[in-house]
Order: sequence, then structure tokens, then C-alpha cells
Amino acid sequence: MYSNIFLKTIRDGQRSTLLFSAGQLAIGALLALLFPDVAASFAGMIEDLPEFIQAFIGTAAEFATPEGFLTADPYSAISLVIMFAFSINRGMGAIAAEEQSHTLDQLLGNPITRTHVYFQKSLALIADCVLPVAALAVGILIGALIMDYSVSLSGLFQMSLSLLLISYATGFLALSIGAATGSKSIAIGIPAAIAAIGYLIHILVPLVDSLSSLKYISILHYYIGDKPFINGITPWHALVLIGIAVVPFIIGLYRFNGRDLRG
Repeated sequence: MYSNIFLKTIRDGQRSTLLFSAGQLAIGALLALLFPDVAASFAGMIEDLPEFIQAFIGTAAEFATPEGFLTADPYSAISLVIMFAFSINRGMGAIAAEEQSHTLDQLLGNPITRTHVYFQKSLALIADCVLPVAALAVGILIGALIMDYSVSLSGLFQMSLSLLLISYATGFLALSIGAATGSKSIAIGIPAAIAAIGYLIHILVPLVDSLSSLKYISILHYYIGDKPFINGITPWHALVLIGIAVVPFIIGLYRFNGRDLRG
């Protein structure tokens, strides 16, 4: 029964997982292919920009490297938004969507506890997020290979790990809120708002000195604040992202086990 719930959840979502992964692969490859031509011209432009803008987008020296360029593009822009959409939707679908479609009632009609269901759905979320993140990294490696330049494998791994952790943070927020409330809209809305506000703060902090202390309330600070692709992942940043996933997970499990689902 353990493996059946896990595998069924993986199987039910495999089409969207493959589509998201294909998109990430294409984005990674395309941007890696563009790096040699685009980075050189961008680096020259960045040198003429004010320092506060360079603090946001990166210095010319950083942007002239594959690691700096790829940090600024796929990992802090479109691919990050894609992973937010994927993980939040998958987390919401784990409990809240099944509850509102009444398939959760059928599942819990079997001789299995809510805790078992919750854990198996969580394991499926953990597994689902790996493929799109890995596909992005593979796409980057393919593009770099075609254009004949090297990318730091250690930096790429650590950047991918950071992306995976922030995906788990938003995904488990959605899963736990859905399990605690049974509402799809709340399960999507709160994590999406946290991600959006964090993104906005991440953009504004380098531009406005008076907002510098706000960076610590932005989820993106712990994801990319120290540029893991270039400098390696910061252990306490990783622990914060893990905490953002684990604490709601525990609360969600407690609330899920205590809720009346007959309504």
C-alpha cells in the first residue's frame, strides 16, 4: 500500500513532469548556447552601469563567466518561476485537490492511515521535483558542450541543489496548507504570495540601501543570495530552506490528522 500511493501519484503526474522537464532542458540548453555571444556584449554594457545596479544583476566580471551568466538567467529568472509553478501545483494537488474532487475519501476508505497517505504524497513531491531540476542542469551541460566551453560541475550541482531546496520549500508549503485547510486556492495562494514577495524584495534590496535588512525575510535570499553557482551553497541558507519545508510539513500532518473530512 505504501508503494502503491507513491507510484500512483508519480504516474498520475508523469505527463506534466515530463513536459516541465522538457521545458527546463530546452531553456538550459538555449541559454548555454547563447552565452558566448551574449555575455561578451552584456559584460561591456554592465561596466558602464551604476554600482547599485551591478549589485543586483552581477558585476561585469561575473557576467563574463558561464557561472555568472547562468546564475543571472535560468536560475534567477524563468526557470525559477517554472519550478515555483511546478512545485506549488504539485503540492496543492497532493491533498487539497484530491479532497475537493472527493478521491481522497475513496483513498481513505481503504485500511490505511492519514499519516501513511500524507507521507507517501510527500515522497512523491520530493521525487517529482528532481527531474525538472536535473533536466535544467543537463540542458546547460549540453549547450556548453556544443559551444565548447566548460562549466563548473561543482557549482552546477550546488546551484541545482539550491533550486531543488527552494522547490521543496514552496511545494511543502502548498502541500501542508492544503492538508490543513482542504482549500486549493489557499494552498496555491499563500506559497505563491511568499514566492512573489520574496522575488520582489530580492529585486529591490540591491537598489535601495534602506531595505537591506529585508533580504532576510525573502525566500530568494536563502536560495541565491550568495550565488551558489559561483561561491558554493551556504550551509545555513540550505538549512533555512529545509526548515521552511519541514516545519509546515509537521504542522500540516498534525492538522490533517485532526480535521473532520466528512464535510
